[in-house]
Amino acid sequence: MLNALTIVLLFAAAWAVARVSALVARRVMAWHDRRNHAPSGDLRAKIIELKRRETTVAVIRTGIGYIAFLAAIVLAAAQITGGFDRLTAVAGASFVLILVGFALQRVLIDILAGFSMFVERWYSVGDTIAIPTMELQGVVEDLSLRRTKLRSLDGEVINIHNSQIPAVRVLPGGVKEFDVELVASDRDAAERLLLDVAAVLPEGPTTFIQRPHVHQVDDLTPGLVRLRMRTAVAPGREWLVHGFYTDLLKERAEKHLIVHGPVVLTVDEGATRSFARASAASRWAGAR
Repeated sequence: MLNALTIVLLFAAAWAVARVSALVARRVMAWHDRRNHAPSGDLRAKIIELKRRETTVAVIRTGIGYIAFLAAIVLAAAQITGGFDRLTAVAGASFVLILVGFALQRVLIDILAGFSMFVERWYSVGDTIAIPTMELQGVVEDLSLRRTKLRSLDGEVINIHNSQIPAVRVLPGGVKEFDVELVASDRDAAERLLLDVAAVLPEGPTTFIQRPHVHQVDDLTPGLVRLRMRTAVAPGREWLVHGFYTDLLKERAEKHLIVHGPVVLTVDEGATRSFARASAASRWAGAR
């Protein structure tokens, strides 16, 4: 009876250590962020800091939890066998160690992969990611050294072993932004069309996060105007722009109003800056 109570207390202590470590880590990270806080108006920086904090806390919690439970297992085995000396003798005289090694092989591979991903900052809690090899996409709800937990737009919860993630696509900002361009023969009629179509589109966190609105208007020639609309949709809902929105524009437009388009262009300021730098570097190298 005493041995059973001791074993229960060992595992209870391991669970408590894991929980307390998460609480301490969260408070230490919050204190650190208060001392090195982002400017009050920089919302994007605050979101990044929050994601980083939650990711670090999750990894610390699971890492210390694995160590604590492993220690509890070893101490419980020693308690059952009558001490560490007898435990060593039993392990050496059987295939227990080999079986445990095979059982832990997968776990160790997952932990090593998770540790590498955490150190290299592949993604954080709250990021929207896609795993091309598995055709999966969703928001990172939780992660540990062993597995990543995703929630898809359909509400499905997906748990993936870290060693099974060879590559990921991280969506900046968690949304997909698009520009939609068209050339029209009448500016006023085209703007009315855009307003009417935008009014019937769904808006929400899983559809149009931002309904299309006129972003830029250029008068090309008399009787010819180019309009650019900006919109944002949830990841995985790109078809709302590429198919649904563009089809509605064509169907509801007056005859001969749309001269060209609509054309859908992906908006990514980071990619634009990167390509601009690469283009400038190429021109500079060519000039030499």
